[in-house]
Amino acid sequence: MLRNWSDVYSIGIAEIDEQHRGFFAAAHRLYEDILDRDGVNAVVEAITFMRDYANRHFETEEAFMREHNYPGLKDHLRQHTAFFRRLDELENDLMIFGPSQDLADRALDITQDWLIDHIADEDMLYSLHVKAGNAQVTT
Repeated sequence: MLRNWSDVYSIGIAEIDEQHRGFFAAAHRLYEDILDRDGVNAVVEAITFMRDYANRHFETEEAFMREHNYPGLKDHLRQHTAFFRRLDELENDLMIFGPSQDLADRALDITQDWLIDHIADEDMLYSLHVKAGNAQVTT
């Protein structure tokens, strides 16, 4: 079961928090589709959404980190690249083997990992950096 959005995941940057909320909602739609046995069809939509979301969201994050001279930017960029590699693997398997429940489950695992690990941990680091520098951060 996926976790629901909670203020615990808020990093205190309104635009980025709003994007994270959208990602939580999309992950829940995928999860529900898988439970309803529509995961085979949902995987194509999920992969497309995750790639589009990641492109927009990462641009926002990376611009914000550059603007605030975040010292962990290079490492954060590597994590973004690794996320795209995981999506590339899913898309490759989709093209070779077609949609499957296994592929839907893998898409959900990637989504869950990203929601919990990256957002709650890594994104919080640059938020703390900004707050420590007394930059303007809104919720």
